[in-house]
Amino acid sequence: MTLEQVISEIAALSQSDQLRLVQEIWDRLPKDVGIELTPRQRAELDRRWAEYKTDPSTALAENEFRERAKMARDR
Repeated sequence: MTLEQVISEIAALSQSDQLRLVQEIWDRLPKDVGIELTPRQRAELDRRWAEYKTDPSTALAENEFRERAKMARDR
């Protein structure tokens, strides 16, 4: 089976089954996979942290972030 065939079969799963699959795959990866940030990613995180420290009101509560992300996905 090719990767394209696997992806096609995954796309046919319900969203909850797709999420379950993602979790299963994630749990099987080594604990240190993908942890290293690029210098550009590190700089962006540092910039955002400095912005937050300067004005904490720029941050969103987790529930507000999730709601905005859901709204953006639904567009």
